[in-house]
Parts: sequence; structure tokens; C-alpha cells
Amino acid sequence: MNNENKRTTTTNSVLTIDCGTRGIRGIIFDDLGNELEKCEQLFKGYYSNQFQWKEAPPAMFWNALIEVVQMLKQKNPILFQTIKGMTVSCQRDVITVVDEQGVPLRDFISWLDRRELAEALSYPLPYTLLFKAIGFSDFAKSFSKTAHVNWIKVHEPQIWEKTSKVIFLSTFFLIKLTGKIADSRSDTAGHLPFDTKKKEWCGRYGVKTQILQVEPEKYYELTDSCEIIGQLTPDAAQLMGLPEGLPIVASGTDKGCETVGVGALTPEIASVSLGTQSTVEISTKKYVELYPFYPSFAAVENDAYNPEVTIYHGFWMVDWYINEFLDHLQTDAIHPYLEQILTETTAGADGLIHQPYWGREAFRPEAKGSFIGFSEGHTKKHIYRAIIEGLGYALLEGLELIERKTKIPIQAVGLSGGGSRSNGVAQIMADIFNRPVYRVQTFETTGLGAAMATFVGLGRYQTIEEASQAMIRKAQVFEPNPENVMKYTGIYNKIYKLLYRRVKPLYQLYE
Repeated sequence: MNNENKRTTTTNSVLTIDCGTRGIRGIIFDDLGNELEKCEQLFKGYYSNQFQWKEAPPAMFWNALIEVVQMLKQKNPILFQTIKGMTVSCQRDVITVVDEQGVPLRDFISWLDRRELAEALSYPLPYTLLFKAIGFSDFAKSFSKTAHVNWIKVHEPQIWEKTSKVIFLSTFFLIKLTGKIADSRSDTAGHLPFDTKKKEWCGRYGVKTQILQVEPEKYYELTDSCEIIGQLTPDAAQLMGLPEGLPIVASGTDKGCETVGVGALTPEIASVSLGTQSTVEISTKKYVELYPFYPSFAAVENDAYNPEVTIYHGFWMVDWYINEFLDHLQTDAIHPYLEQILTETTAGADGLIHQPYWGREAFRPEAKGSFIGFSEGHTKKHIYRAIIEGLGYALLEGLELIERKTKIPIQAVGLSGGGSRSNGVAQIMADIFNRPVYRVQTFETTGLGAAMATFVGLGRYQTIEEASQAMIRKAQVFEPNPENVMKYTGIYNKIYKLLYRRVKPLYQLYE
């Protein structure tokens, strides 16, 4: 951590809960952006009843949250007493349904879950004709079939009949903390009929309402980010050891908070998240659709949007690599070994090129992960480097798309997510993007962004921009290496950008 501005104001701290795919962290920040204490719990309750399903019981998430807060109190009881407010920031599109009291009626379905309906839900004839006329039919059908809310409605009609509200994971936490069935507009990011341009639920005749067929009475209450959404209930306070009535502030999703946490508040700065799901996005006051009918997300700043390109299985692929190739290593030896691989291999992985479409890509649903260029000299080390470089190429495609749509050149990139901890990965991203890449003073950028929103909600700062100036510091900058830039640029333009179109007919044979 950067020692600049390391003084702490321990009478003015907040608690942020960062709930990712693999686990949950409780982090205490002060109002200068210093990470004062942190505890983490990994999730152990995911299960799959069928191939490519992924669910988890609500208790897994809630008990883990309680545990990390209790661990923080035990670890630093004096600091714990300085907490003035709390927020939660969660992985997106993790969904369930609840009754009138906010009690879940079924387990959560993860964003990683790949179940889908055999047939899309039908919608009125005028929409069928409209979608056909604008070339939207295939996407509308795919969207309808893969939406977990539609699956619950079709396959669990008895549960759907008892449903009072459809909620995300962040909403669940807020219910447990405050007793209110409400969530922020920035947290409303997933397969629900939400108009992100207006930042309101879609109306009766909205396109999303036809595809995602949720009755309006099943929508939860929407609030702005950076506002106190409620107070900690007596029951939750007793479980966690926090004071009853502690202000709970609405923030945003993990990606939204990461973007704020790296200081990407204008279109000239991109936020690249190297997490389980990798993304590139910016903040802009102007609403932008990168693809037709594919909305930007509602940003943590209430007057801003986050246009985003997603690689659904981002650094999940690194976990795959570790499981398949490095299971003989002790846990604490894995990441130094991966770092060593990047120093022992050269830019371009000696001709091995990776296309990182291992998940259900929104606009390339038929795509599969692929490697091309194997020769007898390649080893498992080249595979790892190619995985990282392939992610870089895919993120560069997204970065260039954002520039084309906004007509604003991106000058620098702030990194976050687990992959950003690697100096080798950070340098590869700088070389592929041909732009300076930086890290801020903490790797917990989701927590930092959420803390900024919390301090705004508590009145310590008036705006996210003001909080950013006080709480964010660049800790390390990686400048592009000209020799590597030239090599990557050639691979990207002459091979990588052509690869998907050339291989797509083969991908379609898998369907």
C-alpha cells in the first residue's frame, strides 16, 4: 500500500461488504481511502443438481457475512467501534424470489448457472413483427430462454404464485440488514425488466417487459446510490456486534464500485476488472448502447452510466489452469510460480493464441474457447501466457468498441480484480492496450468504491468526485513496452481480430 496520506482518522471509518463469486470480504476504510482491516470467508455451499447449473442457499451468503463482521470485531475491537456506516456491494445477476416478509422461497441461482428454457416465452404479435423487422428476434429469444426469472416462472409455478418480489443478492443482504425490500438503481444489474436509461422499472409496454415477464407488483423499491437506505435492525446488530440503528448506505454492484474505486469517473479513463468475470467499462454522463438494445449499467454516480464489455469467464480461466496444471503445488507457491511463468515466456507466447470465449458471451453465444498455433515447442507455461494475452486482446476489442461509440479516446486504464495483483499481468495489459495501466493504493477497489459511496451517504463528502480526490491515490503505473506493443499490435490486427469470424462456422456445429 502506498504510504502517502497513510495517516488515519479512526474516528471516521466505514464497513464495506464485498460479496464476489468465490467469497465475501469485510473491509474497514477510513475517509482518506486507507484500508484499515480486512477479513474474508470463501463460500462452500454452491451445488449443481444438473450439468452447468449453479445454486446456493441464502444462508451460505448471510452466515458468511455475519462471520466476516464478527472476525473483524475480534481482530480489531477498538477500530471496530469507530464504524459509522455500512454498505454491501455484490456480484451481479444472482437471483431468487421472496415472500412478503422478504424470506427467500428458493435458493439463489448464480450468474454462472447455464440452465435455460426449451422455448422462449411468447409475446404479443406486434413485438414479434417489430423484433423481426429490426433484426432482434434471435437475441430476444436467447434472452428469454436464458433469463433465470423466466425459468422460475415456468418450472416452479407454485413458488412463482407465492412470490412477492424478485430480488438480487444485494437486495437480500439489504433486507437482512434493514428489514426493507429495497435496493439501489446501480445494484439493479441483471435479467430483470429495468430501464437503465431512465433508471426505473420498465413500463407495461417496454421491450424488456415482453421478454422478461415479471409482473410489476413483484418489483422491489428502488433508491439512489450514496443514500442511507435504512438502519441496522436489532436482530442483525446482535448477530454481528454492530450498534443497532447503524446507517446502511446504498452503493452499487461490484463492477460499478470497482470503476469508482479506480477513479474511472470520466470517459477518458477505463476501468478493467480482472476478476472471475472480466470487464472493461467507463463512466459517462451520456447514455450509450455499445450494441443495439444492450444497455449501459446504472453507475454508482446517480447521473452517470457504465457502458461495459464483459468476458464472462475471465480470470476463472486462471483458476481452471491452476486446477488442471498446478495441483501439485502448495497454495502459497502457486502465484509466485505464475509470475515466474510470465518472466520466462515472451510476448506472443511463441505463436500460441487464445480466444477466451469459455462462457456464454452475450453477442457470441455459439463461441467456444480455443487455442491455435500449437507446435512441438509449446508447454503448459505457454498456455498460461496465452490465456492472459487472449483476455487482453478481448478486453482491447471492448476498449476500442467503447471508444468508437463515445468518440472519446481512452487515455489510461485502472486495473482491479484478483488478476491486477500480478505485476506480469499488469504489464501485459499495458503492452496490449498500448496505454498506461495503473493500480491504486489498495487491491480492494470494490470495497474502496463502496466506501466512497458510504462516506457520501453519511455526508462526509458531497459527491463521489470529491470523495475520489480525497480517497484515491495511484500506487503504481505500468507504461507500455514499445517492443512488446509492436508485437501485440501485429498479432491483434493480423490474427486475433480475424479469428472469431473465421472459426464461427465451426462453433455453430456444436449447437
